[in-house]
Amino acid sequence: MWSVYITIVFVFVWIVLASVGPLHKTDPYPFPFLLFLGNLVQLVLVFVILVGQGVLGRSSDHRSERTFRDAETILSEVLTLHSHLVKQDRILNKGVELVKSSAHPRVKERETIKPTTVGEQYVGLNGRIAAASTRAVSTMWAFYFAVFFQFGWIGLALTGIITFDPYPFAFLLFISSLLQLVFMFVIMVGQDVLGRAGTQRAEQTYLDAEAVVHECRRLQRHLTQQDKAIVAICNYIESEAPQDHPIRQTLPTVTF
Repeated sequence: MWSVYITIVFVFVWIVLASVGPLHKTDPYPFPFLLFLGNLVQLVLVFVILVGQGVLGRSSDHRSERTFRDAETILSEVLTLHSHLVKQDRILNKGVELVKSSAHPRVKERETIKPTTVGEQYVGLNGRIAAASTRAVSTMWAFYFAVFFQFGWIGLALTGIITFDPYPFAFLLFISSLLQLVFMFVIMVGQDVLGRAGTQRAEQTYLDAEAVVHECRRLQRHLTQQDKAIVAICNYIESEAPQDHPIRQTLPTVTF
């Protein structure tokens, strides 16, 4: 916000000085130099915003990939534990499972989906055009080209090579304003795409977390039933085995 405050103060002070102050002869109303400077900065900032959007999109795709894989690893480990507990059931309960439960539907569903990416949100012909435009202008090379083009044009106009656009460079301002208008729509499309991708990632993370919690609770119920079976077996051995039987020496004190 400090950048906003500084810009507002700078513009206001410039207008006052150009209206009734020492800048009146240099840049009187309609303040052509201030307009030129504003257009120059705006076009540069547009490319900075586009580059920032590109970086945010790639960073969010990377996080989405890692989050998806982490959830997949957790679910895989929990399912492995379930499989191990089922094998133990066969030993503890004559081959019959102690707990009848099923995996969360999300576990099966995840086999057919993949991490959400920004590029997937560009759908249809218009989406492909928007994606191509965004990739083209959301790079530092586009930023360098914009800066080089503007300052190059100014230099050529000041040296007399470009004769049809003298100071305050009306045609350059027209081109800059036109490009800003187009790129602002590109930025708005990019923001909408980032928002949709973020929403889908949030939904995906929520469903994965729900599945993990479900599987952990299922694991806990299974362990609880096995605990009861183990206690029953230990109590039976302790009551039936002779006092001097070696197995009694190996029985731990079990409480759950």
